[in-house]
This record gives sequence, structure tokens and C-alpha cells, in this order.
Amino acid sequence: LRNMGAPSIACMLPIADAGQLTESFAGEELLAQCRIPVFLGVNVWGRTYDPARVARKVKEAGFAGAVNFPSCMHYSRPLQQILSHAGRGIEQEVAQLRAVQDQGLAGIFYCATRTQARLAADAGIQMICLNLGWNVGGVLGHQARTSIEEVAAVARDISRLVKRISPETRFLLEGGPIATPEDLGRVLSLARIDGYVGGSTIERIPLEVSIADQIDGFRQSSQRKAALDQESARLLSWARGHGFCGRSPALLTFLGRLRDMAAGKLPVLLVAEQGVDTEPTLRALASGQGGPATMVRYDIGKENVPARSRGFLFGHRDSLERRPPALADASVGLLALEAPESLSPALQQRLAAALKSGSFRAPGTKRSLPLGPRVILLSLVAAGQTRAGEDRGPEDLASENRAASGLDPALAAVMAGWVLRVPPVRERTEDLMDLIAQAAEQNLGRVLDRTAFSAGAASLLHSHLWPGNDQELTSLVGRLCGLQGGNPLQPEDIRPFLKTEPAAGAADRSEKDWILAALWRHGFNRSKTADALGISRKTLYNKILKYNLSG
Repeated sequence: LRNMGAPSIACMLPIADAGQLTESFAGEELLAQCRIPVFLGVNVWGRTYDPARVARKVKEAGFAGAVNFPSCMHYSRPLQQILSHAGRGIEQEVAQLRAVQDQGLAGIFYCATRTQARLAADAGIQMICLNLGWNVGGVLGHQARTSIEEVAAVARDISRLVKRISPETRFLLEGGPIATPEDLGRVLSLARIDGYVGGSTIERIPLEVSIADQIDGFRQSSQRKAALDQESARLLSWARGHGFCGRSPALLTFLGRLRDMAAGKLPVLLVAEQGVDTEPTLRALASGQGGPATMVRYDIGKENVPARSRGFLFGHRDSLERRPPALADASVGLLALEAPESLSPALQQRLAAALKSGSFRAPGTKRSLPLGPRVILLSLVAAGQTRAGEDRGPEDLASENRAASGLDPALAAVMAGWVLRVPPVRERTEDLMDLIAQAAEQNLGRVLDRTAFSAGAASLLHSHLWPGNDQELTSLVGRLCGLQGGNPLQPEDIRPFLKTEPAAGAADRSEKDWILAALWRHGFNRSKTADALGISRKTLYNKILKYNLSG
């Protein structure tokens, strides 16, 4: 009706069958074209009242669920009582949504009072939306009758009631004086809610403003970052000192393991994809030695003559008096050996023996030399050849390490249990904007934050696989320099600069693999996983059942 130019309240006037009109509109204009879930507004004012029949009809039409709208909650209390006595009141609306949920769909219950919210919570309705009245603002909008602070106080009270009765129920807000993302941000500072229903607020946006950007503004206001516990906060503070940024679950898991290993003395095998910035990890490992903080990086893969690598690592009787071999140099705190798989099997076995015993003999001598620096083996693999949870157990570490880095079995066995896998960018999409901002500040001397990108551009960046990892991201920041011109960057500004080739092995990954990997990254939290994958929670649930991932 609003698309026809009528105000919202027209759905409650005797000018048309709002239910039939909505079903027809949704079938022709929405369901055939939308990938996202669509909810149907239903009422209980028909000539007959058969909630089971309506629920089946909603499911057969392809809707994700239903909302009790139009609702008798907008009528005065005496008229609400009359409707209830006539079997067309708020109780029947709750029963209708319960029948929809019994069909395996989702239900959103609009309410206006604490009593109505309690009724829905007792019935186990999945989402309860506190409707604050018809939306304010716009040509056909209403005047605000309550302040943001009053709204927040009511929302806080009813939210606590709902969560106490039904902890799994999501509590939403809609309507009233909330007309901008800033209004929603003020409410969020005072009351805890799980979401916001835009309603006609979204349709009254000036035409020159992108609807996607406006919705994105509301989404950013409502997606507050989860509060960090004290341990995570200390971990991130420690990591920032070494050059890390972000706070994604994948990064926190990695940092916890890194901090523990940094305090040790044993050698570490560092596995990272091509393009991943390993310098912060090496700095962190070097800082924990307590001795000299000097770090030496040596790329074995760039040596054309194998004897040079042997001489660098183990020395030779003719050079011992001039300089110590790298493995025995006490002035070096950390020795990072890149591409250890490039060593011959004999040299890998010799290195393994030295790392295991803590000493070695220089070629051509009988003199035993103690290991000086802590040794880090840095193996770079193609994008897509590492996977989360690589260090699962000692029994399968050797085979996994050989597959990932080509190490000799003897060397892989020494490194068992001391493997660090740096998470690639595609597993840290929650940190993407922080990584872009850091790259811009370090290389451009200015901030390039979330506000520099339109909603479509940000969505494109988050869906990209980033086969070039940090290197590709830094390259992108350089190419975007000067393109912004005071306006948010659009998808067409960014798309030409993104690598189009998929990560190696990515094409072979099935939908089940992607879903399982996303579940692992988000601690099997279904809401966060669904958000990261860009699908609804219901769709994710169905995929979990389809691929038998519930165990």
C-alpha cells in the first residue's frame, strides 16, 4: 500500500484485503527475485480463523516466515478487548505465529506492551519486535510523541522480561522516534537489543542516497563489537606491540598459541600462505627469548648452490675462526630459515639432529658446537593449501606437515607439536577494514576506514577470497589512492584491482567444506557463521542438517 502512495495505516482500513494484496505483491515482485529470506505479514481478521491452514500456505508460497502485521496492537485497549472476545485478538496472532513456527518457519511477533511481549515469550516465539508506533518523519509520517531515552527505558525493561522467560528469543525494535542510524545508536547505548526492523524508514530515504548505504548505516549501528574479556584484551594489547591488528576469532586463536610459543626455546615451524605478512609473527617470537633480540632471516630457496646453505648453517673448518655458523651464533636471538624444504634430504636430516640434540659438529671437524639462536622454519605455501586446525594431534602432524611444506620425515617429526599456521586474510574477514586502515596509515600516511567504502564495495571486499593475502591488500590500497575524491568508493572502483584467480584448491572445495570451515572459525556460533557467509540462520541450519554437521 505504501508503494501505491497510501500511508502505512491504510493496511488497517476497509479499503482492501491487506493479506491477499501482500501475498500477490510478494509473489510477483519479491520471492521470484530475492535470495534473502522474505517474511509475510498476516492477520487474523478473516471470515474464518484456521492458523494451521494459513501456516501451510505461507510455507508453500516460499516465505521464510510470518509477521503479525497488520495487528490489533495498534487499536485502543477497549477495541483490542472486543477483538479478543471475538476470537480475532492478540492471543490469536500469537497462536498464528506458533503455527507458522510448527511448520519449520520463523516467526516475528509485533507487540506494543509488556503484557503482549510476555504472551509471545511464553509461547516461544523466535523473535519479538517491540513496535514503538507508526514511524515518524517523512511527508506521510507521524510526529514523535516519545523521546529516544523513553524508548530505551521501555525497551530495556521489556527485553529483560523476554530474555528471562525465553533466553533464545531475539528482541527487536521498530518504528516510533527512531528515524536515523544515529537515533538507533543512541538507543543501543542505553538498551540491549538484537536487531532493528527498518519499516517505512527505509522507504523515505532521499533518492540521491543509496538505499544499500542507508541500510548499512543501520546495520553498523546495531552490530556493536562484542566486549572482550580481560584475557583477550591483554592478548591483543601484546599483539599490537608487534604489529598485529584486528580481533577476529581466527586471529585470537592464533595469537594465544603464538604468545605461548614465544616464551619457549624450541624450534617452531611457521606455515603461511604466499602473500601473508609473517614479520609481526617473527618479531613476536624474537621478543620472547630474553636474550638478544637480533633476528636474521635467510632464504634457502634463493640459494642456487646447496653448499652455500650448508656452510651458512653449519659452517666449515676453514671459516670457523673468522665467523661462527648461523646455528651457533650466540649474538643472534632468532634465526628464521625460509623455504627449509629446499634443503636436500641429507641436510634436512642433519638439521633435524642438531635441533633435537641442541648441538652439532661443523663439517670437517670433530668440534661440537651448541645451538645459539632459536630456530624458526618458515614454509610458504600456495594460497588454499593450509587449513584451519592444522595442529590437531601428534599422530597426524608428521604427514600433514610433509604435505604442507615438503619437509623430510625426520625434520617434520622434530617440529611435531610446534607448528604455527598464520591465518590468511580470507579467514579474517572481520578484520578486513582494520587491515585496510593499517595498510593505508603505514603506506599513505592517512586513514582509509569503513566510511571510505559504500555498502556494495564493502560487501565485495568481504566476499573476495584474497588469494594474494596481505600483499594483495596493500597493493589494492595503493591503487585506490586518489580514487575516492570525497565520495564513498563503489564496487566498480574496486573490482578491476582484485585478483580474479581463485585460491589454489579453492575450486575443489565443496559447499560442505566452506560451511564447516566457517563454523570452525566462529566457534560453531550459528548466528555469526550465517552473517559471515551472507546467508540466513535458517538456511545455515538447513545446510547443517543436509551435510550432517550437527555433531
